[in-house]
Amino acid sequence: MAMTNDGRIAILGGGPIGLACALLLARRGRSSIVIDARRLEDALRETRLLALSRGTWQLLDALFGAAPPRSAQIRTVHVSSAGEFGVTRIADADFDGEPLGATVLYGDLLAALAAAVAAQPAIEVVRPRRALEVLQRPAAVRVALDDGSMLEAPFAINAEGFQSATAAASDAHDWALLADLTLRDPAPGAAFERFTREGPLALLPTPSTLGGAPAMSLVWCMDRAAATRRSELPDAAFRDELQAALGARIGRVGRIGPRRRHPLHQQVRERVREHRLVALGNAAQTLHPVAGQGFNLGMRDCATLADCIAVHEEDAGAALRDYEARRRADRQAIAALTRWLPAVFRTRFAPVALARSIGLAALDQSPALRKQLAQLLMFGVRD
Repeated sequence: MAMTNDGRIAILGGGPIGLACALLLARRGRSSIVIDARRLEDALRETRLLALSRGTWQLLDALFGAAPPRSAQIRTVHVSSAGEFGVTRIADADFDGEPLGATVLYGDLLAALAAAVAAQPAIEVVRPRRALEVLQRPAAVRVALDDGSMLEAPFAINAEGFQSATAAASDAHDWALLADLTLRDPAPGAAFERFTREGPLALLPTPSTLGGAPAMSLVWCMDRAAATRRSELPDAAFRDELQAALGARIGRVGRIGPRRRHPLHQQVRERVREHRLVALGNAAQTLHPVAGQGFNLGMRDCATLADCIAVHEEDAGAALRDYEARRRADRQAIAALTRWLPAVFRTRFAPVALARSIGLAALDQSPALRKQLAQLLMFGVRD
């Protein structure tokens, strides 16, 4: 069995998180080898939408070089609860007119990062190659690959994402119904988070079109039976149910694209470090999609890990311990937020419903509170 040991950091997973991590490490003078099970051309076909906070966009923008991906800016976020009077609006005007964030298609983001990686001599990407096992040694790790070779590295980064096919769903509202759609009178750059009794409903601007009109991306959380039923409804019947959930404030639904559904999981590792193997992104935490925080949390993982490695230089153990400690508060806060929001807005208990409405209305009237919330969603908990 061939053994390779040249001091490069091993990154398991060549999706956007893995490639961004490799680029951030290269900017700090560290070389890496990225191992991914999928062919790049297959991964580039993914069309799911990623919501990027302002902090994430700033991190990525420094990595893209001259070829950033297509994106749609998010300039306002409207938060409301179905059947209740409270509403909160967060606008770019509260932040010097700069966008609150952006959305990109997974394949477009991956293509931009892959191009940046191809121009970086400190990074090697091996595809398609699967890591079968990570063996811990006192001062290194050994990664067994499916071609029979063995890679030895000072430590390994697990950026492969959520892998458990048998994991239990996080709660009864464990499915998301997804579709692209158009609104009759869309507000440019507007995103919507609507809390319903079935679960959160989000509409995000996209860089795509549907029937020649700007497309919005729908993420509607509900239980499995409802997701199955709604995915099979005729377009007109589905439009009526969606419009009832949205209300009149958001606008009239126009064209609706193909619908699809998938299960949701919320799993957060208490420990992200096992000696010389460290997890980040979805490998460390898989979150409910409410507030669109999963990818952003993963990018902050990457940035902090790169900083810790630069600070501790050749002391991998100290770097990984520091990383785990520095990421704890942000991971715990965002995981708690994504668990808490759907539960609080689903309850029908009248005093809680009244408190929700009052809270949203009060938030809308308090620029300071709105700014604190936006700062948390855009940049996370600062370490």
